[in-house]
Amino acid sequence: MNVLFIVNEAAGNGKGKKVWHRLQQQLTINYAVAFTEYEGHGLEIARQWARGAQTKKLIVIVGGDGTIHEVVSGVVHIDSMVIGVVRAGSGNDFVRYFPIFRNAKQIETYLRSELVGISMDIGMIQFGTMQNELFVNNAGIGFDAYVTKQINKSRLKYYLNKIGLGKLSYAAAVVRGLFSFERFNVTVRTKNEERHFKQAWFVAMSNHPYFGGGMKISPRSKPDDGKIEVTIVYGISRLKLLFVFATVFFEKHTKFKEITFLQNNQFEIILDSDKIDSHTDGNYIGEIEQGTIIHCAVQQDAWNIITFDNGRNVISQ
Repeated sequence: MNVLFIVNEAAGNGKGKKVWHRLQQQLTINYAVAFTEYEGHGLEIARQWARGAQTKKLIVIVGGDGTIHEVVSGVVHIDSMVIGVVRAGSGNDFVRYFPIFRNAKQIETYLRSELVGISMDIGMIQFGTMQNELFVNNAGIGFDAYVTKQINKSRLKYYLNKIGLGKLSYAAAVVRGLFSFERFNVTVRTKNEERHFKQAWFVAMSNHPYFGGGMKISPRSKPDDGKIEVTIVYGISRLKLLFVFATVFFEKHTKFKEITFLQNNQFEIILDSDKIDSHTDGNYIGEIEQGTIIHCAVQQDAWNIITFDNGRNVISQ
């Protein structure tokens, strides 16, 4: 099996470069390597590598959630491509659920095995007339996207990553955003149901449980069940929302009456308030105008990931 490493040296504010240097020294196999140089480059590299592939190929991503989002988006519905990941980001929500490689020996052992990967779903979302966006982990409108925008503008994440506390940047942005974010009204439709929510904080669309650097916002989400889970938080005070965020790490937020969970293979979400922020996999998309109809659906068997022990763990060496 041919192997390509796609490396984001800037991931985790330089962690990607250190992880790759260590991994490179351990590798004894033949491989190709490409380094991302700008936003969207991971998608371009993956798409080029996958073009015309007739036999199985393995892409090993050395990076974080953003790089993973790009690479997976570049190989959807190409059966010959298998994705593996070496953790090198700051939030790392992807690796909290999916199996990953922890060292070069695991990668080489995997290549000697006869395993070729298992198929996973991917989320697809269209914000009004904008082009379709894919998401591996989750997409969202409202407070979570607003926080993402604030993180991207802040230098705090950079300094926290320097001392190994990058995941705290999300928590810090949440606290700051509590006092400035304007709540909104939203309608959520499925084939069989229409629900209206007033004073909403956010609508999160999840393909697997985690977001925001380890918060298990959507505990029932599974990336291979052909469904998207939508989480709506609404009608709750600023102080209580802060408490809710604290409980998400322990899955206790599911007990609050102000949180609704919906599962389906497709949704329509209609904004009843003006200009709400949006994101996919933590990548800020922009502001969505009032009245915009957001289409969200799942695409089954869209991409392949490494598997071992029935798909949950890589080789433990």
